[in-house]
Amino acid sequence: MTDNKGAPELAPALLIQLGLQPERVNDITLLHARHGHRLYRLRYAATSFVLKWFPVANDVELQSYALLRAHNIPTLPVHGCAEQAILLEDLLTSPAWRLAAPEDMARAETGSAVAGWYRRLHAAGRQIMAAPTPPPAFLRRESDALSAPGILAMGQRLHMPKHPVWQLAAEHLAALQAALRTLDQTLNYNDFYWTNLALSRTSSTLRAVVYDYHLLGIGLRYSDCRNVIGSLSGAARPAFWEAYGPVDEREALLDAPLSALYSLWVASQRPSLPAWSRDILRQVQGGQLERDLRAALEII
Repeated sequence: MTDNKGAPELAPALLIQLGLQPERVNDITLLHARHGHRLYRLRYAATSFVLKWFPVANDVELQSYALLRAHNIPTLPVHGCAEQAILLEDLLTSPAWRLAAPEDMARAETGSAVAGWYRRLHAAGRQIMAAPTPPPAFLRRESDALSAPGILAMGQRLHMPKHPVWQLAAEHLAALQAALRTLDQTLNYNDFYWTNLALSRTSSTLRAVVYDYHLLGIGLRYSDCRNVIGSLSGAARPAFWEAYGPVDEREALLDAPLSALYSLWVASQRPSLPAWSRDILRQVQGGQLERDLRAALEII
C-alpha cells in the first residue's frame, strides 16, 4: 500500500473491511474534510474509488445509505461498507455516472431525471412513514427544531427584535407544526445542489442519482420539491414539475413560513449571516413572511 501518513484512519484493517487489498492501493488523496467527515480518492490497481470516512461508527449518512438501498432507492454504487466508512463509485472514472455541471441545471432532461429520483424517494418515504413501526430515529423533521422562545431569540440575533412577525410566529408555531404533521409525510433529501448530483453517461434516457445524505430527514413532498426548484433554472424547472406531478396545495402554504423560519434559524446560528439568508431577510422586511404566516393560519 502507498504511504498513508496523511490519512492515519485508513489503516489496512479498514481497507480490508471495505473489500480492498491494501497492497493494491497506489495513492490516497484527501478531497475535502467537511461536516466532520473526510473524503478520499483511492487509486486502486487500474481504477479508483471514493472513500468517505466518519469520525463515529454508524454515522447518519451510513444509516441513510442503508435505508435507501433497503428500499430500492438508487444511490451511487456502493463497493464496500464498514462501521466508519463507505466505499463509493468514483465519478471521475465511472463508466455509468458523471458529476453534474452547473449548465446541467437548466436542461429540461435534467429536470425530468431529477424528478424521477425524487418520485422514488418520496414513494418509499411514504411507505416508511405509514408502516406500523416508527421511522428510524435519525430521521428528523426540520421544522421541529423551531420553538417559540427560539423564534423570539432569533429576532434578537438578526437585529430585528421589535418586528411583529416574531411574536406572530411564536404564538402560532405549535399549531403550524401540528397542521404540518397531519399531511402526508415522507423522506426529504433537504440538500439539493448540482455538486450533489450524478447523471448517467450512456443511457438513452437521462437518469439521475442524488447523493450525500447527511441531511436526510422527513417532511412534506412539496418542501423537498421546493428545495430542488431553487437550484434548477430555465427549461429544467417546468420539466421537473411535469415529470413529478402535482402536490397538495396545503403543503405549499404551510411550507412557506416554516421553511423561511427554519432557514433563518440556521442562519442565526452561524458566526456571521450567510449570503443565502439575505433573500429571506428581505421577506421579513417586506412583509412577505407575515403574509405567508397568515395564509398558512387560514387553512388550519
